[in-house]
Amino acid sequence: MSKPQVLIVGCGAVGLSVGYFLSSGASITYLVRPGRKSAFQAPRNLYSYKENVLHTFDNYRVIEDPSEASGETFAFVFDTLDGHTAQSENGTKTLQKVGFLINEKQNRDSFVVYDAIDLDIEKHYATTLAISPDRLLFAGSMLAHQPTPLISTPAAADKTLMNKADMLYSYQPGNIGLVIFNTRPKLVKRLKEVYEQNGLLKITTLPAFAQPLTIVALLHMVTWHIDGWHEFDHLRQNQELWPLMLKAQKEILTLPRLGWTGWLLSLLFGSWMTTRLNVGVADGAIPLVMHEFNKFHHGGKVFKQDIGLLEGLLADGEKTGHMMPALRRVMEQGKKAEEVN
Repeated sequence: MSKPQVLIVGCGAVGLSVGYFLSSGASITYLVRPGRKSAFQAPRNLYSYKENVLHTFDNYRVIEDPSEASGETFAFVFDTLDGHTAQSENGTKTLQKVGFLINEKQNRDSFVVYDAIDLDIEKHYATTLAISPDRLLFAGSMLAHQPTPLISTPAAADKTLMNKADMLYSYQPGNIGLVIFNTRPKLVKRLKEVYEQNGLLKITTLPAFAQPLTIVALLHMVTWHIDGWHEFDHLRQNQELWPLMLKAQKEILTLPRLGWTGWLLSLLFGSWMTTRLNVGVADGAIPLVMHEFNKFHHGGKVFKQDIGLLEGLLADGEKTGHMMPALRRVMEQGKKAEEVN
């Protein structure tokens, strides 16, 4: 029996890590920008921090336009564009073309997994792809990055293997490779059936009502940046910044549009739970150094995008009379910190 087909939009660190583990149960096709096909040809070497081994990924194909796959059947699409790129002019055009493909007759049962974060991102995907929201599912991937001297090499790592890597990754305890909010259980089940055939990594599901925490995570990144990207406990001990972040977090979660679920999360996620969430992920990523990864991944242009998302949250709140002074202060400090850097 032939494997189902999966289309992955983007062949960066997230795309490669997701595609490698999906490839046990699916035939993988990557969609990359026009003119970039040759840069992403197989094979690719993936280094695992946890196992200290190098995996070779070579059973995939690369296309530059969804029309190249017209007439083919795909079980689902996994889009790895970030929120800013997905809503940019080029990103929107790409998603529209993907929409043409998945709305072909043979793909009417396929769905789209995305990991972009923004306040109205699902609405953007549904509109741009011209599909019903019940064909959309958010998934958060494990930590993965391209080679960089900005992230420390673990003492026990085989440096020869690491130097050969095109991408490096670290999954969470319990062999968790993807985190999914259980907003659409039928789609979660179908994704699991393919992904977990890899025999190592699994998908964990969180309650659907917790999905607004993805937005709060970007607030944490901005605040971490202001604190200088030290270990998380350094931010936790910042007597000015930590309380300010918690106030801004509550302002976000109590946005009128988030309703009672946001209000409930604002009660649950005080100082202790917020610390536990971030420290848990950081400890789970070891031997990958979490604060170095975040500095590399959320610095530069990505930091500006994170600030842009917070600006959108602020505008959304204030237009409904929901004042957010703490969030505004975080944004002001974030912009000053970026100017210094």
